[in-house]
Amino acid sequence: MKETIQSLKQALQNEKKAREKAEEILLHRTSELLETREALKAKTHEYDVFFENILDSFIVMDTMGNVIKMNDAAVKLFGYDIKEEELNVVNIIYRADFEYAMNSFAKLIEEGSFTNYEARIYTKSKEVKWVQINSSLIHNEEGRIIAAQGVVRDITSAKENAVSFEEQREQLAAIVDNSTLGIVLAQDRKIIKTNNAFQKLMQQSEEELQGIPLGDLSFEEAHEESKKYYDQMVAGDINNYSLVERYRRKDGTAFLSKTKVTAVRDSKGNIKYQLALIEDVTEKNKRRLILNTLNNLTRSFIGKLTIHDIAWEIANVTAHDLGFEDCVVYIVNKEEKVLEQIAGYGAKVDKNKEIINKIYIPIGKGIVGHVAQTGKAELIGDTSKDERYVVDDKRRFSEITVPIIINREVVGIIDSENSAKNFFSKEHLRLLKNVANLVSIQLTNAVNLERTIEAESQNKELLENLKRSNKELHDFAHIVSHDLKSPLRSINALVSWFQEDYEEVLDEGANETFDKLNNKLEQMDALIDGILRYSSVNDKNILVVQKVKVKEVLEEIKTILYIPEHIKFSYPENLPTIRADKTRVKQLFQNLISNAINYIDKEEGKIEVKFRELKQHWKFSISDNGVGISKAYHDKIFKIFQTLDKKGKSTGIGLSIVKKIVELYGGEIYLESEEGKGTTFFFKIKK
Repeated sequence: MKETIQSLKQALQNEKKAREKAEEILLHRTSELLETREALKAKTHEYDVFFENILDSFIVMDTMGNVIKMNDAAVKLFGYDIKEEELNVVNIIYRADFEYAMNSFAKLIEEGSFTNYEARIYTKSKEVKWVQINSSLIHNEEGRIIAAQGVVRDITSAKENAVSFEEQREQLAAIVDNSTLGIVLAQDRKIIKTNNAFQKLMQQSEEELQGIPLGDLSFEEAHEESKKYYDQMVAGDINNYSLVERYRRKDGTAFLSKTKVTAVRDSKGNIKYQLALIEDVTEKNKRRLILNTLNNLTRSFIGKLTIHDIAWEIANVTAHDLGFEDCVVYIVNKEEKVLEQIAGYGAKVDKNKEIINKIYIPIGKGIVGHVAQTGKAELIGDTSKDERYVVDDKRRFSEITVPIIINREVVGIIDSENSAKNFFSKEHLRLLKNVANLVSIQLTNAVNLERTIEAESQNKELLENLKRSNKELHDFAHIVSHDLKSPLRSINALVSWFQEDYEEVLDEGANETFDKLNNKLEQMDALIDGILRYSSVNDKNILVVQKVKVKEVLEEIKTILYIPEHIKFSYPENLPTIRADKTRVKQLFQNLISNAINYIDKEEGKIEVKFRELKQHWKFSISDNGVGISKAYHDKIFKIFQTLDKKGKSTGIGLSIVKKIVELYGGEIYLESEEGKGTTFFFKIKK
């Protein structure tokens, strides 16, 4: 860019020199023509022809400033024509420039000429214009000054452009200097310019950073990927690329960065510079990891009804997702008054999932025993300063310990240690507290379920009713009531502490968003309660029947589900009003639409709802352009707990619910699908 600007400046200078040379010849020629009045009269025709062929404005004035000759360009510039009216240059001088003009005229008289005089003038229409004047004196045969001549060039646009360019330059500089993103300009991958944000991120001055290869500031794990992208950029295959990498600060600490690099090319397409935008995403990534960990734990708890099963999920998922060195779960042995290690992750566990050298800690001893005694979680930044610390396999300097409490009684402990000091954060502590709450709710539900089953088994009449009930429906009700409502409450708690923790930095818009999120959680809770009521209905004659506008149902679903921006969701305006239970209809459409969202793998996704009126039924279809479903699985997917999701995100309940609801209203459901192209679900509902 600098070379381009320099080339333009050189071109302008060359043009300026050429003009000045032409003006010099012109002025010299004019002086010869006006040496004497007789000579001037003799060459009037030549002089006039010369005037008419000058592109710039040209005027001749007497010693009093009266214009005695001007060409057409001058008439156009000033708006005056001396053939029709008199013109004195003093009257068109811009008031603020008057003193400067008089001084310049004095210099003209003294030195005989001046060049590149710039000032403002008034045109006849009172418009203000910037002009540049090159002028010289005209003498008679005796050497007396009889007139002055000058070339006048309109430079108004150039002046305005210069001001605009300077303003834009200042604005751009202000944006760059005040950007929260780190900005780096590099040449051959070596830094030549940085902004304040990047200097602050790296804890180095611009002088210290200058000339350093950008790759030297990041850790090696991303170097190979970065070089691959850069080679593609040099080859012209790509113009920009993004990657996530870790940068090393001056003090040795690191931060995670999302780096976007763009090529700045010359007219031949060769790379002149690389422009890099560096965003510190350390905290954002940490929050994402914590939320993902909680979600993963929530899913992994489904179906786990004992403390031992849950403990292994806690140890493995938490440590793996958050990069903990270890994680150990203890259970309280009330009779022995000790804590027993029942699950772990890291050096404490062998390949057979057995704890190595299992230890028992008396309640009240060590940090773990103390937390079991008090029921209060603790975060220790340096265990070498805490006399309660008990060495297990080796000393570690950070420890985080959280109790699992049921009915105000500690039943277990979640504990993790790390070799580095101050490794664990308050966010980690809040996460483990929420995990402990999830465990408490899960175990409480398991106990309640056992009591319920025992009570039901003692009731003959209820037992007979249960035998008549559909087993799949019973399983469905169990999953919804005990394994979905619990995580839902935990998510609600997570949102609440997140709001409280960041209360000082959240603006009105953010708080409004959290309020909406809480509202949606309440809607989800109400929806689950409605489904539970549905699951308990065994007689079609007592089904709730009401008028349900399908369009309104879809609009409500749009506020509940997260539909990514790259997915277009469409449906006709004239959707019918059907007679059914609104909660069940909403669950029917929501499950099918959610299923479509989860399995769209295209950059431009599409979900489309259609309908057709039949004689006795309404026929609906929901189409997507997702991954598709193999024909071999078309029947399997409607069975409860059956899923094709290998990542474990699906519980295999949604489509079984859909089938039950459709059959409940005297309809049927089937699908058409082609792998790689998409799926369409068709279902009928009786009028």
